Amino acid sequence: MFTVSYPGVEPYISDFFHSLCKQTDKNFAIFLLNDGVSDIRRFLEGFDFSIKVLEQEGHPAALRKAGIQWAISEGAESIIFADADDYFADNRIEISKKMLVEHDVVCNEILLTGQKFPQPVPMLRELVKDEMVISIEDIVNGNCLGLSNTSIKADKISALMSEIPDDVIAFDWAFFTLCLHCGAKAIFTNKTQTYYRQHGDNIASPCSFSDEQILRGVKVKRDHYNFLAKFYDGYINLSVKFERLYSRLQSDVLLKEDYCKAIRLNANDLSLWWEPIKTLEELRL
Repeated sequence: MFTVSYPGVEPYISDFFHSLCKQTDKNFAIFLLNDGVSDIRRFLEGFDFSIKVLEQEGHPAALRKAGIQWAISEGAESIIFADADDYFADNRIEISKKMLVEHDVVCNEILLTGQKFPQPVPMLRELVKDEMVISIEDIVNGNCLGLSNTSIKADKISALMSEIPDDVIAFDWAFFTLCLHCGAKAIFTNKTQTYYRQHGDNIASPCSFSDEQILRGVKVKRDHYNFLAKFYDGYINLSVKFERLYSRLQSDVLLKEDYCKAIRLNANDLSLWWEPIKTLEELRL
């Protein structure tokens, strides 16, 4: 299992480790890349699984690239991704390992919890069916393959991972898109779950549609498509549309107001990450 700790995660990381203590399969190691938590060692005492720590600081995308490469160099044959502010169903390790025997990439259900969610709410159940194969086409406009609910065989990680820009926001989206383009096969399961904690420091929240979050989403899609268009022609048109959209929203206040209102009006209660962010044509603006 690979995760990153960072300043601000301290209130949540004990839940993370305690959920791992309760796993039905305890035969795993944790690769923890520590990005500046000064007292991280106090959270690591008393566990009966191996915890390896690498101290490194940098941009989130750069750290994840370095951490994945580190885990592979240490001999990891598969990687179960986990965010240190989340926690997991007791069988997440067991189900992920069993399914990775036959599948390259395993994506599991997300349960939204924390702010605005006094009871966990399934995020993907109505969007992705159990044992559904997740194709490249399924993650063109939005993403369900996150770094807290997905696992991958190490030999299916794209060599193009090193090309992902260090300042990209949606590293997980770019990473798994590259892996699928290089032939990895992904499947979804609802037989285990990630409890995806909602709080003020989330990089991406599927339920937040403030003007700031919406404009951030436009930048995410612009950067995502611009990067992929360097390797795959199918993203060129989207790259052009979101480059134009991003530029217009920066200079046209009235359009920005209309665009944000239209996004909120058309957004579903639950959606894939980044999926609600659409072009002007899609919104008929």
